[in-house]
Amino acid sequence: MTNRELEIAVLVREHAEARFTPGFAERVIDRVHRERATSLTAALQRQFVRIVPLAAAASIALAAYNVWSSRRAGTGAIDAMLNLPQVTLAAAYSPAALFGQGGNVETP
Repeated sequence: MTNRELEIAVLVREHAEARFTPGFAERVIDRVHRERATSLTAALQRQFVRIVPLAAAASIALAAYNVWSSRRAGTGAIDAMLNLPQVTLAAAYSPAALFGQGGNVETP
């Protein structure tokens, strides 16, 4: 380091403030919180843009498969898309359906 550079370094150190201005820590914390909130929002938006189209495509493919596989069963389009089972009045009023029991239930 030259003599001139050394003199400049000494002058800078002598005239530099030893403390930050009042409220510096609060301003830093506020800025960190704002940046963290912004980065979280950006990350969620980025993941939404990546995942939602794939989930929508998978849902459409699954609905199409369900419709295709139940085309001979005579079910409605919505029932086929959601893969809902055929429900009859007898099945709806059976004791297993009413009481949540599996298998055959003997009645006295």
